[in-house]
Amino acid sequence: MAGDMKPPLSVGPSCAPTGAMRRMLVGLLVPPCAWLAQMVIAETLAAQSCYPFDQPLSSPALPWMRPALVAVSALCLAAGVFGALTAWRNVRRLEAEEGGSGAAGQKRSGLDAFLTRVAAMSSALFLFALVATDIALALVSPCKWW
Repeated sequence: MAGDMKPPLSVGPSCAPTGAMRRMLVGLLVPPCAWLAQMVIAETLAAQSCYPFDQPLSSPALPWMRPALVAVSALCLAAGVFGALTAWRNVRRLEAEEGGSGAAGQKRSGLDAFLTRVAAMSSALFLFALVATDIALALVSPCKWW
């Protein structure tokens, strides 16, 4: 029976995401997901309220459509701002850590630096898209022909 025993598992670095990795994922994924949610919810609500049965209406069938669109846009914009600020703080934190890191952490720091900067650029792009969508919502009525 002693030969049937399995060797103990080796204790090594964990594959679970660290706090820095979670913050990087928040900065990378929250703004695009917020923009996607805003587009899907707003377009669906406007389509169902303004064009039921493929017949355009002069005013929305749902009287609360405009406040709902504003609320969805505000929530998605807040989520996008949160993700963009998280990405920006990650860039600042990485720059502060790069000054004190040694050669041992150089390979991991390079990958972290790349992903952190991609997250910052992506979040800035999608934050711009969220603001542009909000401006379009303020200028164009969903039930009018363009």
